[in-house]
Amino acid sequence: MIIIERILFLKKISIFSSLSSYELRKIAEVISEEEFAAGEILFSEGDFGDCMYLVIEGKISIFTGKPPAIKVLAGFDKGNFFGEMGLYDDKPRAASAMAEQNSRVLVLRKGEFCDLISEFPMVALGIMKELNNRIRATNKKLHLIEKNIVDSTSRLYSRDYFIDCMNNLLNRARNDKGLISFLLIRLRKVHFKDSQPTQTDLEKIVTELIKELGSRLDEYIRETDMICRFDDNSILVMIPDANRKGTLKFQARITDDLNRVLLDFETTRKLYSDLEYKAVAFPDDGNSSEELLRNIESN
Repeated sequence: MIIIERILFLKKISIFSSLSSYELRKIAEVISEEEFAAGEILFSEGDFGDCMYLVIEGKISIFTGKPPAIKVLAGFDKGNFFGEMGLYDDKPRAASAMAEQNSRVLVLRKGEFCDLISEFPMVALGIMKELNNRIRATNKKLHLIEKNIVDSTSRLYSRDYFIDCMNNLLNRARNDKGLISFLLIRLRKVHFKDSQPTQTDLEKIVTELIKELGSRLDEYIRETDMICRFDDNSILVMIPDANRKGTLKFQARITDDLNRVLLDFETTRKLYSDLEYKAVAFPDDGNSSEELLRNIESN
């Protein structure tokens, strides 16, 4: 962007809209321009923050937690800004930022900002007003996330939250040329030896079995792995940095333990079932979450 283009762009940003052309030019002269590829991290939770960002094009996601189990708090596209707390305090970043798409941003650093507000106090006031609104919105978003992050019956991650995390991890994997694999574990031929329970009772018992299988799986997964209740009768495991061969090795490690869970249910609940497994890998079996999910769900 040349200076005049920056001035016109800044004029459309809420916190700068009341400034004169002269004031906008002063800001345009000190901000820098940076580019980020899809999946690239701008900053990580805990990093020292000393700047704010204004999105020229693309989209940036703000999230907390460690991949893959992250919580997306907000998304910013053209004309939005973020990271403004880095201008006001010396505390670490409270969240991370990642480019969801190839993106260009303008960067205003703390030193230049301090010089600006000494001359134009209205800039600081505008950012403080916007910050107050965002804190309220983020608190509401966090409340909704906590309600939707976990499947209420099995206590595994919910499918929707899992897919959100999957999309973010895929973005990073594309950028880093990384690998991700998935293992579907599905209950099949579920039946009872003596009598068939009501549909409601059957669903409760199957959920108990899914929950127990998930609990046993939890003993094997790493911090970077993730499991969810994929549908009524199945669990999906996401394993970063692994190909299909690595996933089949993981399957071999867990099979005996999961079969013991089935045996316990046969003995105590008279529920008979077995498990089928399906391994799918990125990028071999798909380059997007849609392609991968189709492969996971296909027979």
